[in-house]
Amino acid sequence: MLVDSIHRDHRNISRLLRLLTDKLAAIRSEQPVDYGYIRDTLLYLKDHAERCHHPKEDLIYHYYLTNYADTEGVAALDEEHETLAALTAEFAISVDMILMDSVIPLDVFAGKLTEFVEQQQRHLELEERSVLPAIEKALTAEDWNYLQSQWEEEDDPLFGEQVAARFKALAAAM
Repeated sequence: MLVDSIHRDHRNISRLLRLLTDKLAAIRSEQPVDYGYIRDTLLYLKDHAERCHHPKEDLIYHYYLTNYADTEGVAALDEEHETLAALTAEFAISVDMILMDSVIPLDVFAGKLTEFVEQQQRHLELEERSVLPAIEKALTAEDWNYLQSQWEEEDDPLFGEQVAARFKALAAAM
């Protein structure tokens, strides 16, 4: 079912956020950090989440808004997805700068990483704790069948059956 794949994506994104939290702890304790894992996490989020995951959610959310009352503030999620995409792109620039040996104070980078992780976690919690339960309660089997017919699932390049070459190191690190 379509909603099951969203929950699965959320669990996978949460795993990546835990990896980023571990990297943040290492940065704060001045331990060596492989910033390539942070870059690869952002690449995955930019590729999969923004190209596949959020559009899948948006399909469901727009259908819900068209056919049901917006009791959980679902309409605000479009803007939140745009904000998260911008935050991801901005943070990716900082990671790229570090990987190109630019000097960024670690406390500044740690602050950006903290903000990124917290925003992502807050968004996932909002969807999992209030938005998706309300939608799951409201939508009928017929609604879900219609939505499923409108969506073609793509292979997940990190958590799917076949890990893409560019994510093999990240997959091994998790």
